Amino acid sequence: MVEPAPRARRVALLGRVLLFAALFVLAAACGGGLDLDSLPSSIVDTGSPSAPQGTQAPGTVFEEQSFSVNQEFWHIGVRVGLGDGKLFSTEDQLTKEVEYFASIDATFENLGTSSIRFDSDLVIATSSGNFPSHGSSDIPDVPGGLSGAGTLVFRVDEGFDISTAQLIVGRSDENQAEVPLGPQGGELVSLEPSEPTPPGPLSMELLDLTFTSANLRADTLWSHTELDNGKLALTLTFDATSRQSGSWSILAPDFALIQPDDTATAPSSSELASLSGAEGGIDTPDLSVTFLVNSPAAGNYTLRLQVGSWFVGEDGVDSVSVDFSIP
Repeated sequence: MVEPAPRARRVALLGRVLLFAALFVLAAACGGGLDLDSLPSSIVDTGSPSAPQGTQAPGTVFEEQSFSVNQEFWHIGVRVGLGDGKLFSTEDQLTKEVEYFASIDATFENLGTSSIRFDSDLVIATSSGNFPSHGSSDIPDVPGGLSGAGTLVFRVDEGFDISTAQLIVGRSDENQAEVPLGPQGGELVSLEPSEPTPPGPLSMELLDLTFTSANLRADTLWSHTELDNGKLALTLTFDATSRQSGSWSILAPDFALIQPDDTATAPSSSELASLSGAEGGIDTPDLSVTFLVNSPAAGNYTLRLQVGSWFVGEDGVDSVSVDFSIP
């Protein structure tokens, strides 16, 4: 964290007063008056008092204050909760110039399994400019499935106005979260994952797929990456029941998703396995296929399955499909 600088102007002012008094006594002893115009400008200060170091003079926009965000967003497989914030100023130890900062307390919940330090791009945008995160931000390393506390810090300028501020998370070529920090900071875009209703079953003579869940998100948990701007990942999880004796496979290319714009999309990833089967049926649970869909994802979809010859029964059917929608 950046700490406020000490205030030293009082000492300088006292020195001026003592020097002024000494000169006055000297002039009186010599029988003459004191000519203020002859004194150095560093001694005579006829203007208004300056603001103490680390604070603002009257009439400037910047004001040291506290504020609350109380919002959360999702990015690169991390849920980030934003709490209290503050605006403050400090003196740079090298340049002696006053600098202005905004800080926000944050909690980082790692939704994936591998350890990560949240490293998405962070920028506060206002009506007067954009301010990227500062190197003094405190962002912890968080193991998979756990949470850690930290602080986001941004160097701002003297004209910074929190009422119009908006936090933008992520690069322009990937999905971006947007969090209003003030009442005029725009709408919240949290990128919160959702769980739409899964499709109905896909049934054939020798094979049944029963879909147990659907998950729609803007990032990839296993790699802690954000998807390209305008793309979301739809993961369909299912249990498979095989009535084909032996061990046979369904493959990712056997699936296709017809999107609302009639585009046919192959899975971008999958978690599949060989299916053990018997005449009475053997279940293999927790399989999945993932498709990249367009954002916004609302609309009507068709999921199609075309199997290999080993799953074709006496009826000769090798392809089935099911319609579903995302609200």
